[in-house]
Amino acid sequence: MSKFNRRQFLHRSAAGAGSLMAVTALGGLPAFAQDRQIRHFWWGNPERDKRTFAVIELFNQKNPGIVVTGETLGFADYFTKLTTQIAGGNMPDVIQQGYGVLFEYINNGAVVPLDDYVGKTLDISKIDQSAIDAGTVDGKFYALSIGANSHMAMFNTRLFEEAGIVPGEDFDPYGYTYDELSEFAAAIKEATGVPGTDDNTADYQNFSDFIAQKGVVMWDADGTYGATQEIVEEYWSIWERIRDAGGTPPAQETASLAGVAELSQTGVVTGKSAMTYLWSNQLVGVQGLMEDKLGVAMYPNTAEMIPGSIVQPSQFVCLTRDSVDPEAATTYMSAFVNDIEMTQILGLERGIPSQSDVRAALQPELTEVEALSVEFFDKIQGKTAPLGPPPPSGANEVEQTFERLAVAVLLKERTIPEVAADFMQQAQAILARA
Repeated sequence: MSKFNRRQFLHRSAAGAGSLMAVTALGGLPAFAQDRQIRHFWWGNPERDKRTFAVIELFNQKNPGIVVTGETLGFADYFTKLTTQIAGGNMPDVIQQGYGVLFEYINNGAVVPLDDYVGKTLDISKIDQSAIDAGTVDGKFYALSIGANSHMAMFNTRLFEEAGIVPGEDFDPYGYTYDELSEFAAAIKEATGVPGTDDNTADYQNFSDFIAQKGVVMWDADGTYGATQEIVEEYWSIWERIRDAGGTPPAQETASLAGVAELSQTGVVTGKSAMTYLWSNQLVGVQGLMEDKLGVAMYPNTAEMIPGSIVQPSQFVCLTRDSVDPEAATTYMSAFVNDIEMTQILGLERGIPSQSDVRAALQPELTEVEALSVEFFDKIQGKTAPLGPPPPSGANEVEQTFERLAVAVLLKERTIPEVAADFMQQAQAILARA
C-alpha cells in the first residue's frame, strides 16, 4: 500500500470539497479483503473537509485492518442525500448530526444507541458530562459530541473601524440591543457604503434566540412549540425597522439567500454586509475565506437582556442502523474525539472539544482565530440560556416553513400579521402530523 498514492488521492479529493466525494484506500483501488470498510459522511466546507480527510488518512495509517472512507456534501444538500440513503438502506456507518435534528433520526431508527460499545471500542471517560447528557435521549446514549458550540455574530473589524464603531465602547459585544444594532448598522452603511448587518428576517437561528429572549421555551419536553403569533410578529417587525433604517442589504437580495447555508455566500464574506450570524464553530471557516480580520459578538438582545443563545454540541457523530461493522465504526468514532494527533488536525473547526485532555493539548497550538473562539466561550459564560430538550420530529420542517414564509415579509407580498398567522397555522399542522 503506497502512502504517497493514498495521500495524493486524499488531497485531490479534498480540493473538490462542496460536492459529494469519497476517499478510498489504495488511491481508488479495492482494499484488501481482510480490511474492515467504514464510511463516514458529514456536511462540510473546504476547511472542514481538508481537516477531516487528513484525519481519516491518519486513522487508516494508525489502524491497519480498518479502512475509513469519507463522503461530504454542503449543508444544503446533506440531509437530502441522507434521506435517500435512509430510504435505500445504505447509510454510511458513521454520520454527522446536529442537536436540532437528533431526536428525529432517533425516532425513525436511523441512528442506534452506543451504550453496548462504551468501555469497549468507545471511550467516553474524558468527555464532559454535559456533552454526554446532550447525546442521551430516554436514558440511551446515541450521539458522541464533537465539540461545544453557540450562536455567534461575526463582524468585519475594518468596516467597523472605518465607521468609528468601537466594540466595548460604542456597544457591548456581549450585551447589545436590537435598537443599538439598528443605530450602528445604519452608521456603518453611511460611513462605508456597506450595510452594517445581515437581515435576519428569514434566519431561524436568530428567531430561536429571540423566543428565549421573550422568556419562552422553544420546545417543551412533550414537543409543544413555544412560539406565538405575537412573538413572530415582533421579531419580523424589529428586522423591518433595522432594514428601513438602512442597516441591511436590500430586501430582494436578502430574500434570494433565504435558507442558504454556504459560508461563501454569507454577507461578511461577500462584502455585502459588515456582520453575519452563524455558529461559533464556523468562525475558523469564515476567517479562512476572508482577508479582513473578524471580530465576534453575541446575537443582539431585547432591552430586558434575557439570555437567548445556548451552548450545545456543535455536531455529533452517530452510529447508523446500516453499519456493516459497528465495532470498527465505534473504534473510529472513539479516535475521532480522543486521539491527540487526530484532534490536533481537527482543531476547533467543529467547536470547542468536549474531551478534557484534548482541550489541554490544543491550548498551546491555537491559532489567533481559534484563540478568539475560546475567548468568546469564556465571555459568554453566565449569559446563555439552559439547553432544552432536542426538538421533536417535524421541527426541521417548521424551520423551513419559517424561512419560506419570511420571504413574503421581505418582499412585502403580505402584511406581517398575515404571514405570522399563516406560519403558526402551518407549524401546528406540521407538528400534529409528525
